[in-house]
Amino acid sequence: MELADGILLDVLQNWPDRWSHPALVSELAAGRPLPVTLGADALDELAEEVLDGLLVPRSAATAARHLLAEGRFDLVDLMLDGGRLPLEDARQLKDDLADARLGAAGRATRALHLLARRAEQLELAHSWHEQDGTVRELVELATTDESAFTELLAGWEEQATDAEDARRGALRAELDRSRKDGEPPDRATRNLLEECLTAGEFRLARVLVHSDRAQFPDAAGPSGLARRPSPVRLRRYELADVLEWYRYGELASAELHGWLPPEEDTAGRRLVDAFAELVLAGTDVPPDPAPVRELVEALHECVGTAEPLVECEPLASGVVSRLYCTGDHRLPPLGFFRTGIPLWVAPSTTEPPESVTSAPFVWLVPEWAGETPPAEGCGSLYADDLLRLAAPEPGGSVVPAAERQLALLRAVGPGLGVSGLLDAGRAGGGRGLELAGRGKAALQLSWFFDLLGLQPDSVTAEAVLYETGGHPLALRELLRTLCDGHEPRASGRDLRARLEAVREDTDWRRRAARRIQDRLPDVSVGLALHTALWLRSGGGRGEFDVGEFDVEELTDVLADLAGSDGVPPLVDLADGVEPLVSHGIMERREGSLTLVANGLPELLARGSGRQSEEMVAGLIRQAREQADAVLAQVVVSLSQITVDTVDHYNTNLQRRLSEIATRMAEEEDRERRMTLNEEYLLLFDQLRQVGSLTRTAQEPPRPVPLGELIVQQSREAHLGSGGRDRYDIIGADHLWVTANPWLLGQIFWNLFDNARKAIDATAAKHGFVDVTVIPFTDAEDRPWCAINVADSGDGIAQGVASRLNQGECLTTRNGSGQGVRIARTLTELYKGRLRVLPEPSPELSGAQIRIELPLTTVSTED
Repeated sequence: MELADGILLDVLQNWPDRWSHPALVSELAAGRPLPVTLGADALDELAEEVLDGLLVPRSAATAARHLLAEGRFDLVDLMLDGGRLPLEDARQLKDDLADARLGAAGRATRALHLLARRAEQLELAHSWHEQDGTVRELVELATTDESAFTELLAGWEEQATDAEDARRGALRAELDRSRKDGEPPDRATRNLLEECLTAGEFRLARVLVHSDRAQFPDAAGPSGLARRPSPVRLRRYELADVLEWYRYGELASAELHGWLPPEEDTAGRRLVDAFAELVLAGTDVPPDPAPVRELVEALHECVGTAEPLVECEPLASGVVSRLYCTGDHRLPPLGFFRTGIPLWVAPSTTEPPESVTSAPFVWLVPEWAGETPPAEGCGSLYADDLLRLAAPEPGGSVVPAAERQLALLRAVGPGLGVSGLLDAGRAGGGRGLELAGRGKAALQLSWFFDLLGLQPDSVTAEAVLYETGGHPLALRELLRTLCDGHEPRASGRDLRARLEAVREDTDWRRRAARRIQDRLPDVSVGLALHTALWLRSGGGRGEFDVGEFDVEELTDVLADLAGSDGVPPLVDLADGVEPLVSHGIMERREGSLTLVANGLPELLARGSGRQSEEMVAGLIRQAREQADAVLAQVVVSLSQITVDTVDHYNTNLQRRLSEIATRMAEEEDRERRMTLNEEYLLLFDQLRQVGSLTRTAQEPPRPVPLGELIVQQSREAHLGSGGRDRYDIIGADHLWVTANPWLLGQIFWNLFDNARKAIDATAAKHGFVDVTVIPFTDAEDRPWCAINVADSGDGIAQGVASRLNQGECLTTRNGSGQGVRIARTLTELYKGRLRVLPEPSPELSGAQIRIELPLTTVSTED
């Protein structure tokens, strides 16, 4: 190192303005030789600057401001460590550094999040920034050297812009190819696509390109029905004077021209007359119910509501009535279309009672529009609004009642807000926004925005539908966050900016996710949902993937997530999938399942506040707790079933032994007595101790060959009939049922015993019992079998089948009357169904019973 360089280095160590040179400070801090790293020319320039700086020194605090402005927070740290700052300057600098770092972290987090959203809109597996580090690492870089982060961000955004431009071109071409018969897309479709592409809503654009939704002309939306201007020029006059002019048709002012209803408009004139009577009675006294009733009836006639009876009740200093509207195909179904909404008629200075304000209501104020009533969930109707309703079309024709009703709803909608429009007239609150299917959903949503006093463009409406999947509860929560408290008449661009600001808000997402999941029927549905969401997120691999799957794959994944303890026994994902399909969360595609291609799955995944794997673990714990509780109930029930079955079994055997013993005593033929004795001994061997039978009945269920079991029971029944009855069994081979073999056998033992008694009653020499087994699959494609048991007995009387199916115990032929009841209880124990058919068997003319049982698949190795 030359002497001059050494002197310069010594000077630099104590030069206050060295902090204004980030490169210099970095080299000094690292202890690297300046001539090598900076170069000779840079050193010469630096030497001149040092001389100038020594003559006109810059304070360390000033240098610090310079570094903070450039985002060199690492160098400010060095300055705090070795800058020899005065104590007060050091404290202030430390506080400013902390604030600057927080701001940089926030800016970096938002920028990376927006990049990630742009990548998601393009359906890319990774965002552009991920090749340079994780979000945590990049935010840490921004809090160290924001200028370096900003340089990287510019490169990522350039890549994103190029990718978006390419996708725009691809989607435009795709739209042209998607039209059938080579027809060009209509202007409305093209315009909507361009709006989506301009707004960066690429996923929505792709959905629109491939959808077959109906297109609606612009005139069908809110923009096709202009709002009537407010009669502001009339408000320079006293309201009573204006209404006098209306009543007598005296155009005292040219400004009244165009507002007076024509002679043929009886509804409009009746409305004005009724309102004039109310106002001219004076606002310094409580309104009388009679003119209020006339006004409400006139209002109903004006908007086309056929409501003949109007109740008006004086309350405090006003009158409470009810306002009704009719349904409109352009609008979603609102609560008060059927039940009406409370109407409070009183001056603006009169506070409505709590009985009125406890629910959404409309306040009819007999004054010019002034101060908005302070009550929440209140839609206001002023004189301005009523005069607008009564006014004719610009050409002088009468306004249709449907358009007048829309004008009325436009007047009260902003005050009612989202919750008021949805909940008014309904018991309880929290109703969702039900929209029609296909393209009409966007139309109805646009009208709903319009009633709130907002002017959304088609992209905003479609983006809201995409974000929520059109789910009523999700729509309600997003619209409350988006619209309530917003400035009326906001433009489409303002609403879109507002949507971008709130779409990531966690509060509405969590409210919506919680409310949707609370409506799911059971834990199986929740497990099906969050297992699918876990798959969607890449199954722990971090790869975003919206793929197709079936119930079997979903069950296998859940088994892996459940671990060694396995899936709780009451969980059935086949049952859990169906409600998700009906709720619009999943859809079927050619035999496979997939999560819907909109924002609803993302809302449910992120709105829960936990990862899907954690949700699955929590739901599995919940399912195990439910299974334990059900198992405890089953143990109690099974114990009672076992006791009843064993008791019934032994009681029947004992009765039959008694019958045989009596016949033996009366029988004179020696050979016949020997035969009866053998039958007695055989039955006596079947009479077992209660404890032994109970232990047999309490053995755990296992796969049982159905054919072998029915054959075994039929052989015992054949012997029990003395060889008289013949049993034909068809179709039971190779079918298996999971059950306790002895309990399952008791179903057929009881039915065959009843058949034997019915055949005894015919005194026929021979009897016949047919058992026909027919396999089938249920709606979820699961294997079942139907078992039809028919006999040649004397049948059942009219009405008995219905009583047996309702659970009655009917004692017949010296029996206990418990046989069918026990057979049904055991069938239901194994998730089956038993029904006594009312019509006789066409072949055997006796009774018919149908049993349905779920089948079990058993491998050949088993």
